[in-house]
Amino acid sequence: MAGAGSSSQFVGGLTVALLYVVIGLLSGIGSILIFRRIFQGQWEQIFWTSFLVVIAAFYLSFAAYFGASIHAWQTELVGVAGFLVCAVGGLFSRPAIAVGYVMHGLWDLSHCLSGSSLAGLSMTEIPLGYGIFCSTYDFTVACYLIISNTAWHESGKFDLYFWRHYP
Repeated sequence: MAGAGSSSQFVGGLTVALLYVVIGLLSGIGSILIFRRIFQGQWEQIFWTSFLVVIAAFYLSFAAYFGASIHAWQTELVGVAGFLVCAVGGLFSRPAIAVGYVMHGLWDLSHCLSGSSLAGLSMTEIPLGYGIFCSTYDFTVACYLIISNTAWHESGKFDLYFWRHYP
């Protein structure tokens, strides 16, 4: 009977993981569709670079919430600093910001798969499913940034009422 419980747990876990992947994919696509209508030209570039720093800083809030050790805080601060460098590079180069989102997705997966330690570095705990959701979101945004043909070199505009008219 022990085998029956473990296979049902596997199926349940797989189902939950798949659900987080689908939610991450739909959230990423929805964000892209909405934010490329609100932010156009250079504003879109500034948005995606700023957003990378914001989502990287979520790990600092998790460190505070879960009472992480000083070593985990150090690891997370180094991670945020690395994503800040990618974001600054993204102000000048679209591939740099895409690389930043891929790296953040891998950072999410490393937290999800390795628990509280990665290669001897202490890491912050994260909520169940967050790593799967967020990495899917990050990889979706990175794909968009790689294949997008939006003109970031143009001055652009900021349109909060984008739903009132069609482009």
